[in-house]
Amino acid sequence: MATLPYPQGAIGGTFNPATDYTLSGNLTLSGTNTVTGTNTVTGATTYSGTQTFTGNSVGGIVVAKIVPFVEVATLTTHTGTVTLPAGSLLLDIYFWSTVLWTATDAAVVIGDAATANGYFTTCQLDTTDLVVGERLQASNANNWGGVNGAYLSTAGRFGQQSGNSIGGYNATAYSVIAVVTKSGAGSAGRSFLMVTYAVGESVAPVVA
Repeated sequence: MATLPYPQGAIGGTFNPATDYTLSGNLTLSGTNTVTGTNTVTGATTYSGTQTFTGNSVGGIVVAKIVPFVEVATLTTHTGTVTLPAGSLLLDIYFWSTVLWTATDAAVVIGDAATANGYFTTCQLDTTDLVVGERLQASNANNWGGVNGAYLSTAGRFGQQSGNSIGGYNATAYSVIAVVTKSGAGSAGRSFLMVTYAVGESVAPVVA
């Protein structure tokens, strides 16, 4: 196990260690970095740019991505896409507003490339369908608001049932897509999409 010769510093550009390192102190990792092997990261660490974690360097991680939707008077379609990597498990989808939309009509659907409203069918953002303080939440039937799509059911269905994304597990890269459409010149609305997913460390089973 090697230790970097300085407790604080910035590692930029491409950093590809060929052995095991202990990173401590306050470290800033930017650019494109590949971290493999067994690595211990402590202290206050900031990751930016594109990072790839493999092997036992992290184990499993949970990721949350958020997409803000800001009502613009001159735009009628707002599309938010969150892409999940291959081997990930979709944990949840949230959607909420902090300010109701003021256009003549504004609504959201949430799905994927196969079915635009697979998770949530049309939900108005300018009326009482989803008032401030409420939220849509895919994993909680109490927060479906009666607009749950075909991908969600009280029988336990969560996501597609065939193809490369089954029950929330994604054999290949997968995208959750929210589309807000509006008519009229409103500009006050503020809504948010959050998608959480996990990437687990692979552990081989014991075969007897």
